[in-house]
Amino acid sequence: YGPTESAVDAYGWHSDATGRWAAPLDNIRAHVLDELLRPVPTGVTGELYLAGEGLARGYLNRPALTAERFTADPFGAPGSRTYRTGDLVRRRRDGSLEFLGRVDGQVKLRGFRIELGEIEALLARHPDVATAAVVVREDTPGVRRLVAYVLPAAGRTPDPAQLRGHTAGALPAHMVPSAFVTVPALPRTVAGKLDEKALPAPDPGASVSGRRPRTPREDLLCEAFAAVLGVPEVGVDDDFFALGGHSLLAMRLTARVRAALGAEVSLRTVFDAPTPARLARHLAGGIDTAGAARPALTVRERPARLPLSSAQQRLWVLYQVEGPSATYNIPSAWRVRGALDVAALRAAVHDVVVRHETLRTVFPDDEGRARQLVLAPDEVRVPFEVVDTDEELLPELLTEAGAYGFALERELPLRVQVFRTGEEEWTVLLLLHH
Repeated sequence: YGPTESAVDAYGWHSDATGRWAAPLDNIRAHVLDELLRPVPTGVTGELYLAGEGLARGYLNRPALTAERFTADPFGAPGSRTYRTGDLVRRRRDGSLEFLGRVDGQVKLRGFRIELGEIEALLARHPDVATAAVVVREDTPGVRRLVAYVLPAAGRTPDPAQLRGHTAGALPAHMVPSAFVTVPALPRTVAGKLDEKALPAPDPGASVSGRRPRTPREDLLCEAFAAVLGVPEVGVDDDFFALGGHSLLAMRLTARVRAALGAEVSLRTVFDAPTPARLARHLAGGIDTAGAARPALTVRERPARLPLSSAQQRLWVLYQVEGPSATYNIPSAWRVRGALDVAALRAAVHDVVVRHETLRTVFPDDEGRARQLVLAPDEVRVPFEVVDTDEELLPELLTEAGAYGFALERELPLRVQVFRTGEEEWTVLLLLHH
């Protein structure tokens, strides 16, 4: 199961690196059943049902959906229930489950589970709409958003603003499509299913409001919104999240506001004031107080005794308890094929350590309390070792090297080892302490 699938998030699964198969945790039973709730043979596709300890009682204040998803467990004790996940899976020979798709139109977007059919049904009830289809599009890499395609009713012309208000009045914000596209017909495949690839991309400017910025602050905020969202322009009344924004993009927006206006805006403020007009009022102090921008980072004179940060202090305490260990090691290994200039690599590592003080910091004990000691560039000697070996021994040597225990009070938090397994075959291991 991948991280977007319902069973993983609801109950937790052991999974491999591909994210396409999994096995349930303890006290969770997984059944792969057909339409008549009969177990399907190994290798045959069926729907995944979950049962066991920790099963929820249902969906809060949604009895219809609860009745649909939570059914009697045909294999459990009398009165026990099972959860119909809607995931299509097949059981592999080793007992693990391979994810193949969804039975229904449920998707996960920005952490929310969304039933596309629920949005489509609501749009179809609008007098201007004959039918509708809602899909998740990713026209900008990494930016997934809901887009609604509506077929107009006879003699009607759907207004995107009215459709947005219609859906926003009945659905939570995360289920409101970011764009509404009117189409003459919904394309179908030869099998009669919706052909999502044939649906047109929404016009980036179609969902922009008509009101223009009235102040320099609103103008700068509109530019910041547009730059972060990757659209040509944004109106002052356009909702950041309705245009495809999410929490990660909101963090980028706060950084742009900080750079453009010199004001510190919290992530919560963006959620509370998601339009340029409302955010401008926040910045003006009309609704909320936006803090002044953080002071710029500048070079300052280092105190005689440099204390540890809270994170460093935590790791130092653990180091005192455990002693040197590999618990917080960060190993990174690269395969290199060709002529490797070991001397140049050694010099490059030294240059990086000279440039970054944190890589040449040790943590000596000073009367029972640790402190940071930044070594001068001429005091730095990065452990750098070249080892001749072969492919058979390489995994064991990499494991051993990655388990090195740093003596934090006197050793740099960085080591480099180069393993030569052939004339032009190398493996470079860079080991950092967290």
